[in-house]
Amino acid sequence: MVFFLLLCYNTFGDIMLICPICKEKLQIINNSYKCINNHSFDISKSGYTNLLISKTNSGDNQEMVNARFAFLNKGYYKNLALKIKDLTKDFPKDIILDAGCGTGYYSSFLKDNNIIYGYDISKHAINKASKTFKDNKYFVASSNNIPISNNSVDILLTIFAPSFASEFYRVLKNSGYFILVGPGKYHLYELKEKLYNNPYLNEEKDYKFDNFTLVKKENLKYQVLVDSLDILPLLEMTPYFYKTNPDDLKKINETNLNITLDFVIEIYKKRL
Repeated sequence: MVFFLLLCYNTFGDIMLICPICKEKLQIINNSYKCINNHSFDISKSGYTNLLISKTNSGDNQEMVNARFAFLNKGYYKNLALKIKDLTKDFPKDIILDAGCGTGYYSSFLKDNNIIYGYDISKHAINKASKTFKDNKYFVASSNNIPISNNSVDILLTIFAPSFASEFYRVLKNSGYFILVGPGKYHLYELKEKLYNNPYLNEEKDYKFDNFTLVKKENLKYQVLVDSLDILPLLEMTPYFYKTNPDDLKKINETNLNITLDFVIEIYKKRL
């Protein structure tokens, strides 16, 4: 049995994926990923694998994923995706890892001839990504235990998702870049004007990551006219939806709304 597993490892292994339990390489045997210690993870019909050790229903539920997918596909955030593509055009990027990838929207713009891996804690989001971008490789996982080999990723993206710098450092190559995107001060300000009596500006966080050097920081800010039917899906993508009093949510009416999109983009390079 050990010989058979070693043979499969050499023939069908994915050089990127490692077992989230024992950290050994994973290989495909029949319709599952297995490691040399026989930990097994089934490959779903849509092509993704659940590599989350705790099999709880975490992350976005199906309704939230559908809202996010519908909103992003309207192109409101396309300028952000194109900006990231432009900022990374001269970077080495054979292997791209989308950390907290959701439905895979942003990294899909970086495909070209690159290999895209993406993970998210939500199995619903990963299922949607797998069905939409069939050439990419998706798995359910958390950023505090990334089932990816050491020193194997050229670019790691994390967009509106938690950051775990030590894990990011581990999986990035020595020449690798870590790209972080979060909200700017005025992001969705008009939406907050509708919801709250005293709308507030977002606080831009000042990150300092050990073992990373900040090489670029810039804002991308523009306005979009959001169709009335898309305002609720936009709201459901944000923490505001779950932190706002139900009576205040009713203030979102059936009119189109000009909304400011304000993003902070930071690019870090792995420090040797």
